[in-house]
Amino acid sequence: MKRLIFQLIVCILSFSAFAQSSTINGEDLILGDKLKHLSTNKNYGKVTATTDTIANTPIIEFETFVQPKFIYNCATALPIKNGNYKAGTVFLVSFDARTVKSSLETGEAKVNVLFRQTDSYKDNLVTTQSISSNWQTYYLPFEANVPLKEEAFKLVFHYGFKPQSFQIKNLKFEVFPKGTSINSLPKTKITYSGMEPDAPWRASAIKRIDSLRKGNFKIQLVKNNVPVANQAVSIKLKKHAFLFGAAVNAKDIVEDQTYYSNFKKAFNLAVPANDLKIKTWRWEVKRPTTMEALQMLNKDNIKVKGHVLIWPGFNYLTPIFKEKEDDPKAITKLTEDHVETMLEVTKGKVSHWDVVNEAYTNQDLQTITGSEDILYNGFRALKAKQPNVLAFTNEYGIISKGGLDTQKQHWYYDFVKRIDENTEGLIDGIGIQCHIGSDLTPPEKVIEILDFYGQLDKEISISEFTMDIQDPEIREQYTKDFMIATLSHPKVREFLFWGFVEDERKKVDVYNKDWSLGAMGKAFFSLVHDQWNTNLVGNSNERGVIDGTGFYGEYEYAFLDGNKLIKGTFSVKPNQTNFKKIEL
Repeated sequence: MKRLIFQLIVCILSFSAFAQSSTINGEDLILGDKLKHLSTNKNYGKVTATTDTIANTPIIEFETFVQPKFIYNCATALPIKNGNYKAGTVFLVSFDARTVKSSLETGEAKVNVLFRQTDSYKDNLVTTQSISSNWQTYYLPFEANVPLKEEAFKLVFHYGFKPQSFQIKNLKFEVFPKGTSINSLPKTKITYSGMEPDAPWRASAIKRIDSLRKGNFKIQLVKNNVPVANQAVSIKLKKHAFLFGAAVNAKDIVEDQTYYSNFKKAFNLAVPANDLKIKTWRWEVKRPTTMEALQMLNKDNIKVKGHVLIWPGFNYLTPIFKEKEDDPKAITKLTEDHVETMLEVTKGKVSHWDVVNEAYTNQDLQTITGSEDILYNGFRALKAKQPNVLAFTNEYGIISKGGLDTQKQHWYYDFVKRIDENTEGLIDGIGIQCHIGSDLTPPEKVIEILDFYGQLDKEISISEFTMDIQDPEIREQYTKDFMIATLSHPKVREFLFWGFVEDERKKVDVYNKDWSLGAMGKAFFSLVHDQWNTNLVGNSNERGVIDGTGFYGEYEYAFLDGNKLIKGTFSVKPNQTNFKKIEL
């Protein structure tokens, strides 16, 4: 009875807290009289306006009957009042919804609620919401991180998933007064399958990590060919063999000591985010800084991944490409000349390259020249000039979006196969970007997708991990689970965050702006520099031997020989004995 009373009190308090947070007054921007005129691409779906006869409330049904190539091909822009808003303004989308039909095993429909801030898709804020089979109220808060201009500002539903339909009613899009905190607004709790503390996938993944990423090692101490017994020795992992990295800015590496120092504390791999792209490289004034940054990284034994040799869309190329679009030979020469230049200036400074980036949505070069050979030539050029530098391709939307875009997944699989077949095996790796929205791909699904690409027998790069979700608890837990899932796969060789310091986009926070650890950083450091670290202190046995098991990487040992401190290094690598004999 006491337990029942306690639960009732908790429910009442919870309801009171929720009711209090939901009393904040906002201005509804939805133009309700125009909702009955909503539409979408009739090739893929339809929008129907009806009425709830009991409550006399308008109901809108969104139906997808054919899944388009892109989720956004089946979309509806909602009618809203025009207005300009400052960065930091907070908004709340709320509605009641239920699923009518679904193609998913969960029985739920899905909708991407897109908060369009500017003309650039990079500024979009997106929340993916799964819809219950029963009527339920959903609250989706957004905070503008750039100024909003009325000509670009929109609220859009994307629902180009597998055939489905869902209904909504009581739709609101409220804007709140200056000073309103997004944390004060109601919010539908974000969850994902497999987040439970005792989820079976996690225990299995941790076992695989121990098996895949660790090896045995042995140190023997001898003096005058006699084993030194009972010698206390400290052994520490100094650098992981597995590559943990982040995208960086060359200027910050060269000019900001704090930036570079904190990067080095965390990572052993860097990828220049923009400095080696063709649109940046054309500015000669920036090149010396880029080259100095590469030199600093090389000096500190931090591997560098080049990004990118060929990004085949006009939006990511210099203007001359658009000017020459009617001249395939000129386009081919421009591409080949750029690849040649980048390989020459980075020779000996880069360990692997993203040779091709985002070829699924960027096909201008292929269209102009009539084939994908212009892309294959990038792999040929790299291996002809630098045969030991690894060649990758890179793509987005493979693991993100709930891992449900099977059409794109199969295209990318086949694209990698085509590169492999047409270049006689010159592709070494598959880059999967992993820009994670609010539709959190379950860790088991992540592993399943990695298994799919693992069949190609290439190395896999988690190349651009970010998260849109701002909730620190979910952000930390999902980052941790995502890293556990990916590191447990035998084909994954590296894990890169796309950036590492919190900025205005708020997609990565390994470090906050004040260099404290962010939510993602807490997850990262708790794994890489704690659970996945190896520290051993022990005494040599009668044979002068200390043995142990640790993560593959570079180690440092230290002990006192009398009053003299002796230090040295050794490596633990797969498929070798990892034996180190130390003469005193």
